[in-house]
Amino acid sequence: MSLQAQKLVERASGLPLTYVHEVRAGIPLARNAVLQAARNLNPDWIAFVDDDEVIDREWLIEMAAAMERWPADVYHGWTHSTPEDANAPWALHRPRNKRIAGPEMETAGTDNIVFSTSAVTGLRFDEGMRFSGGTDIDFFYRITDRGSKIIWVLIAIVREVTPTARLSFSYQVRRAYSVAGAQAYITQKRLGKNRAIMKVGPKASGRVIGGSFGSLAACLILLFNARKGRRLMLSSCKKTASAIGLTRGTNASLG
Repeated sequence: MSLQAQKLVERASGLPLTYVHEVRAGIPLARNAVLQAARNLNPDWIAFVDDDEVIDREWLIEMAAAMERWPADVYHGWTHSTPEDANAPWALHRPRNKRIAGPEMETAGTDNIVFSTSAVTGLRFDEGMRFSGGTDIDFFYRITDRGSKIIWVLIAIVREVTPTARLSFSYQVRRAYSVAGAQAYITQKRLGKNRAIMKVGPKASGRVIGGSFGSLAACLILLFNARKGRRLMLSSCKKTASAIGLTRGTNASLG
């Protein structure tokens, strides 16, 4: 399968490529394999995007313009997501971006990013978080924790289509739980358990309260406006799941 994929990629690109296949399962292992392969080429900058994304034609131009305008170590662009089936019952999210261009960020993902090779010297994605998710968030937190700067680039855009399977109520609620759990675990890694509890505890409490009241309100709204009721119900259940994830992630063992 890996050989077939390699041939497909090389045929489709028409560009010289270094193809890397990581045989072990786990996203951080694959990211580390690619990171090392990139480092072996001695570049000044490395870019990551996800495998299900399409890069806008002006993406590299916008990233280069951001580098000129805002000196930094990392530049994170916007991933514009649209649902595969806009009429699915729980496809209630629409792409929005309320950030202005240029602000600094505490961390970032690998979905749309360019970073200085020197900024990640000695760093690797945490393979101990092999199946938990969030290793990119953890990785870029470690970059800012040692003084590097991440800049948000509003118009350096990649686009993705969210598969229908990920638009279900259950998937979105489970995703909220797992993301919050990974975030809390990362906070515990960075700050220690006591400080993590102080930081995460109020968030979890607020989300429990918001989720509970929101669910009650959604039941009433459903009687008059099905779409608004479903949107509030989904949002409320995601808040509750997120609160549980934050609590469990804070108490997870760091091994």
